[in-house]
Amino acid sequence: MTETAVSTGLGRTRDWERYTPLAAPVIAVVLWVIGLILATDAGDHNKGSQILADYKAHDTEYLVAGLIWSIGVIVFIWFLGHLRTRLIATEGGDRLAATAFAGGVAAAIFGLLLPGPDMAGALNKDDIDASGASTLHHLSDAFFIGAEYVLPVLLFATGLIALRSLFLPKWFAWVTIVIGILLLIGPIGWAALIFAFPLWLIVTGVFLWRAATAAPRSAI
Repeated sequence: MTETAVSTGLGRTRDWERYTPLAAPVIAVVLWVIGLILATDAGDHNKGSQILADYKAHDTEYLVAGLIWSIGVIVFIWFLGHLRTRLIATEGGDRLAATAFAGGVAAAIFGLLLPGPDMAGALNKDDIDASGASTLHHLSDAFFIGAEYVLPVLLFATGLIALRSLFLPKWFAWVTIVIGILLLIGPIGWAALIFAFPLWLIVTGVFLWRAATAAPRSAI
């Protein structure tokens, strides 16, 4: 009985690991979209007095949005662990794989910090003035820019490994590098971060999942 339970548990673990590269990116992106929608609905003003009013009127929405967004970032970090393992196996070493992982973790840290200022404003709504509210709200821009400029490390390293080994399609390896370049271009980098990177994450997950599900079949 015990051996059967252990075997069943191991089987479920392997199934989860097999579906992680597909499930994790989708879950992360969905949570990010939900968090972004909630935060935008709570308030999207630039003047300090309006921002402070938003903090007071929608404090719960800001806190929930930040929590949901942060869980999405945690799921993204989980995906990075799977990607790192695949990159190491593909590269036959860990130089570029470690670089890609470091870039992803650095971006995740900026991502975790991104909702922090608005959450702090919501928590301290009765102890700050309009100027403080404005400062907190716009502090998030610094974390956004940080994520925008560090993500290319993940993309460039992953793209280079893909071009050398073709563990991703060659055309997608070039798309990966192009997105990394776009992120470094200030006027349009924000669009690449908001729209292109989430799509890249999901498509990458699909390719990794297909490889993971094909491997057991080829071994039979």
